[in-house]
Amino acid sequence: MDRPSWAPVEVDPGRPSVARVYDYYLGGSHNFESDRVFGQQALKAFPGLPVILRDNRAFLRRAVLHLSALGVDQFLDLGSGIPTVGNVHEVAQAVNRRARIVYVDHDPGRGHAQPCVAGRQRTGGRDRR
Repeated sequence: MDRPSWAPVEVDPGRPSVARVYDYYLGGSHNFESDRVFGQQALKAFPGLPVILRDNRAFLRRAVLHLSALGVDQFLDLGSGIPTVGNVHEVAQAVNRRARIVYVDHDPGRGHAQPCVAGRQRTGGRDRR
């Protein structure tokens, strides 16, 4: 298998990752065949899982929009996994271009997330590209 440019060397494409399976269920593009196979197996045991995860993402979107409307412009996303469809930075920065977001996760392949948000990081109120 060819390694996509967004996948750092410490990410094993043959080993499923919870974060990438979540990305798969949300219709994202940062997942591998191993993640999709695992995700399909999980659906056999819990068929409603994708609906629950999409509802979770919809809640995240509503919460970020509400907070942004109140003037909150800094967000800390704990246990963020891979930024995927409907990322906090996408939602918040659609309301306030200068909003700042920090993603935190303990996944050993967390370097995987950096290319997903590349070009969107900010330093001192300026884009860092």
